[in-house]
Amino acid sequence: MRHMLALKYIDAVAKAGSIRAAAEILAITPSALNRRILAVEEELGIEIFERHSLGVRLNSAGELFIQHIRSQMADLERVRSRIADLSGVRLGHVRIATTKEIGANLLPKLVQDYRTNFPGVTFAIETFARNEVERQLHNLDADIAIVFQPLRLADVHTLIHTQQEIHCLMSTAHPLAKRSALRLVDCLEYGAILPPRGDGVRELIEAAAVRKGLNCVPAVEADDATLVKNIASLNGGIAFSYAHADDNQGNGDLVRIPLHQGEVEPGFLFVGQLHKRTLPVAVSKFVEEMRKAIDQ
Repeated sequence: MRHMLALKYIDAVAKAGSIRAAAEILAITPSALNRRILAVEEELGIEIFERHSLGVRLNSAGELFIQHIRSQMADLERVRSRIADLSGVRLGHVRIATTKEIGANLLPKLVQDYRTNFPGVTFAIETFARNEVERQLHNLDADIAIVFQPLRLADVHTLIHTQQEIHCLMSTAHPLAKRSALRLVDCLEYGAILPPRGDGVRELIEAAAVRKGLNCVPAVEADDATLVKNIASLNGGIAFSYAHADDNQGNGDLVRIPLHQGEVEPGFLFVGQLHKRTLPVAVSKFVEEMRKAIDQ
C-alpha cells in the first residue's frame, strides 16, 4: 500500500503541474513530496518529470508511467469495491466526466438517491467541454462519461444510449408561449439563444437551419446553461434544450414547448466506459440506477 501511496503522489503532481500545488492538495510538505518522486525515479532508473521554472511536466517516459499508475489505481478501486460488495457493504468511489448542463441537472438527484441507499460510496464529478469528456476515460481519470451528442467514441463501450428530442425554452410572457408546438423559423425570428459552436444542441439547430435555408445567427451566445435559461426567462429570446439538461425543479418563469415533428433531428444522451475495462461494483450499480431513471 505504501507503493500505491507513492503512485498516488506522482499522479497528483502530474495533474497539478507543480510539486508545491500538489503538496497543498496532499497536505504534505513540498520537500517531502519531492523526495518521494526522486525515490521513484531512482527506483525506475529514469526521470519521469521535466523540471522548469513554472513547475513540472511529464516527459515521454512519465506519460507511459502515469498510464500504468492510473491503471493500477483503477484496478485497486475495482477490487476494493468487489470485496466490500461481497460483505454486503456497498463501498467505492464513482468518477464521472460530463458536461455542465448534465452535471447540474441530471446528476444531482441520481447521486443523492444512490448515496441515501449506499452512504459509503463517494463521487467525483468533473465537467468539461463536450470534446474533452471522452479524453477523461482514455486518461483513466473517469470511470464513466456522460455526454450529449458524443463526437468520436474511439475505444469506448456504450452503456446507455437514449434519444433526446430538442425543445424550446422561453418566457411565459413570450408571444409564442401559448403555442402547442413551434417551427424553427419562428424561433430564429424572435432571436435564438445558443451555446457556442461545438455544443451538441447548437450543431443540431444549425444543421436544421441549413436544411431549411434559414439564417442561424444567435441573438445571444453563452456557454452556461443556467445563464441561457435566465436570459430566456427575462424574454431575451428563445433557447433550446433537451429533457436531461433541464432543471429538475423547473423554472416558473420558463415554458417548454416542443418543436414540430421533423423540424430538428433528435440528439442522443450517451453514457460510456473505456472498452474492455471492468468497472468497480459501485460504478456498475450506479449506471444501473441511472438507466432505470432515464427509462422512466
